Amino acid sequence: MSTNSVTLRNLRSLSGMNFFIPDYQRGYRWSSFEAEQLMNDLKEFCKRRKEEGEFYCLQPIVVKKRTWLREENGKTSEVNGYEVIDGQQRLTTLYILMKCKEQKIKALYEDFQPFSIKYETRVEFDSQKFLENIDKPTEASSEFIDFYHMRSVYDSINDWFKKSYDGKSDYDRKIIDALLSQDIEETEGGSDIDKANNVRMIWYEVSDSENSSSNDIFTRLNIGKIPLTNAELIKALLLRRGNFIESEASLKQIQISTEWNQIEQRLQDDSFWYFLYNTSSEFRYENRIEFLFDLMKHRTKDSEYYYTFNEFNRRLEDLGRDPDLQNNQARIDKIWLEVKQTFQTLEEWYEDRTLYHLIGFLIEQGEDIKDLREQSLSRSKSDFIAYIKEKIREKMGEVNLRDLTYGEKTVKKVLLLFNILTTLKSSQSSSRFPFGRYKKEKWDIEHITSQTEINIHDDKKRKEWIKDMFVYFTGKEDISAVQNYLEKLINKIKKGPYESPTTAKERSEAKILKALLSLVCDPEPRVNVEEFEKTFRQVQSYFSEDEVRDKNNISNLALLDAQTNRGYKNSFFPVKREWIIRKDRQGIFVPIGTKNVFLKYYSPKSNNMLRWGNEDAENYLSAIEREIADYVEGDKNVGN
Repeated sequence: MSTNSVTLRNLRSLSGMNFFIPDYQRGYRWSSFEAEQLMNDLKEFCKRRKEEGEFYCLQPIVVKKRTWLREENGKTSEVNGYEVIDGQQRLTTLYILMKCKEQKIKALYEDFQPFSIKYETRVEFDSQKFLENIDKPTEASSEFIDFYHMRSVYDSINDWFKKSYDGKSDYDRKIIDALLSQDIEETEGGSDIDKANNVRMIWYEVSDSENSSSNDIFTRLNIGKIPLTNAELIKALLLRRGNFIESEASLKQIQISTEWNQIEQRLQDDSFWYFLYNTSSEFRYENRIEFLFDLMKHRTKDSEYYYTFNEFNRRLEDLGRDPDLQNNQARIDKIWLEVKQTFQTLEEWYEDRTLYHLIGFLIEQGEDIKDLREQSLSRSKSDFIAYIKEKIREKMGEVNLRDLTYGEKTVKKVLLLFNILTTLKSSQSSSRFPFGRYKKEKWDIEHITSQTEINIHDDKKRKEWIKDMFVYFTGKEDISAVQNYLEKLINKIKKGPYESPTTAKERSEAKILKALLSLVCDPEPRVNVEEFEKTFRQVQSYFSEDEVRDKNNISNLALLDAQTNRGYKNSFFPVKREWIIRKDRQGIFVPIGTKNVFLKYYSPKSNNMLRWGNEDAENYLSAIEREIADYVEGDKNVGN
């Protein structure tokens, strides 16, 4: 298996190293702006108070061992070093920075030998030679674009040092120390810990057994600007072959890799993932296991990009001081056990229906999962559930349900909680509210019975509405099929008793169908707006859709996915009801509270399943009040 490794290296450890920049990489392109930004960052690092071993972390440098030939004084020699797959801009800038203070570095750190950088560029432009003599101005700096940028950065850094001198703070010395100091402590377990406050880089070394070519890896990291993720670096940190006893190394690597893949695969299950993950989070995860690592290390939006990796590395160093952990393998085992225990906690939440529903609601409302995890570790299960319920009460706050209207944010929160609690209390013990679908399908609020106002303002939507009416009354969309249906219906009416309720209803339907057909059979390509509105009112009266007093009140609102929402937005209650029932029969999830509304579950005395009236709305509102009563502050007597 591939044994790519990752370490944090101080710059002192690069002494005397040789680096090779292949020609598939673009030339050096840092400007004065990036150089000054780096210097300002280093200055701030030097100024602030730091804990022992705290360091300034540079982004990763990705390398691979390589041998190349060097021509010098007419002789050819072999050079052993590293091909730089990614990070050459940073490496070159560090070289230029040290070149600016070359004499001071020689005086302060006599044992440090500058690293060398060989560039596989055009023969006539020797970037290595130019860099080594960058302090000696020549005309060459304008002959080649790389030379121009190198010299510009060199001048900018020198200018920065001059401007930063205030007669008090010696930033020359402070920054040189940050670059090259080290204070190595050898632990009993044999690992070295650097206690100095210095600059370090994430050193990602690609093994010879890596299947991808250097060019492939470079393309992946740079085309599309995909950086190494914290997860990739943590995996390389944990799986270094040197972490394990040699006789057990392969088996331990396979064990951790297998368990790693099992965790990632579980997190790729959207029902599990979206229970845990708030889609409004500022973090996006290519590898979902990184979410687990961020959770463990309390990463925030203000953390630096490689914060989580650095914290894992720090944890590994800290464990090196533990006398009970005699070697790296024991320390890796402990860290990996912590990962698995964290994951196990999340799985336990998911498998427990009560925790699943209550925690799922809290996370959707923005509760920090890190805080929930901390509370779960310090409480019994019953105490933890009580804590969660109290957090829900805090999220809900004081709510006067009867005053909630369409457009208020609280409406969605209330209906979401109502549906979740209704699902939780369902007699079907395996039923679960689908947080994955809720978050991916962008569910929202829609009216149960349509608004009195005609909200159909373009010709396409008018024709769609007419087609929906055809389907409802005849089961057909095709105009000729609707005409045949109408003809048969008229013949039936002529034969039936004129005064019967059935015949009266059929006469009303026939009248509506005639009006609808006249709208689409008109030779004009567009629907006549005046005639459409007249027909709309006629259908509205047929369905008694104008009886609910306040159609924007929460008692006339339901939770539904955006696609269905768009589809039935302007339809009347019985049409919406038919669509909801059809979706449910097809196995398409409909929130239980919404389904109950259209099945008129909350109106047990109703004898008209095709009409939504004031009594239905009142019964529905009372059901919401009863269900969420334990979680809201307000009038506790309402709805009881």
